[in-house]
Amino acid sequence: MTTIPHPAFADRVLRHIGGAANVVHLTHCLVRLRFVLLDDTVADDDALKRLPEVAIVVRQSGQLQLALKVPVSLAYVAVRQHLGEGTLPGTVH
Repeated sequence: MTTIPHPAFADRVLRHIGGAANVVHLTHCLVRLRFVLLDDTVADDDALKRLPEVAIVVRQSGQLQLALKVPVSLAYVAVRQHLGEGTLPGTVH
């Protein structure tokens, strides 16, 4: 059985990273959501670490990365839906 992100996952992530307006770019790799933020100082790493879907929080290469315990592709879709279509530059998978 595949564990899916909690329906409120995207809301909680966006709240803890400073809101949708703070997201400049979103992409993902096999296990991580990768955010480029307008102001990365407002992201609350400790709150993100406490989310049940998040394994670790990494800051690397100008990105805030969330390694997940749930399928990253499903989490990515959930966050993208909350951000709305056309709000971000093209993403790379």
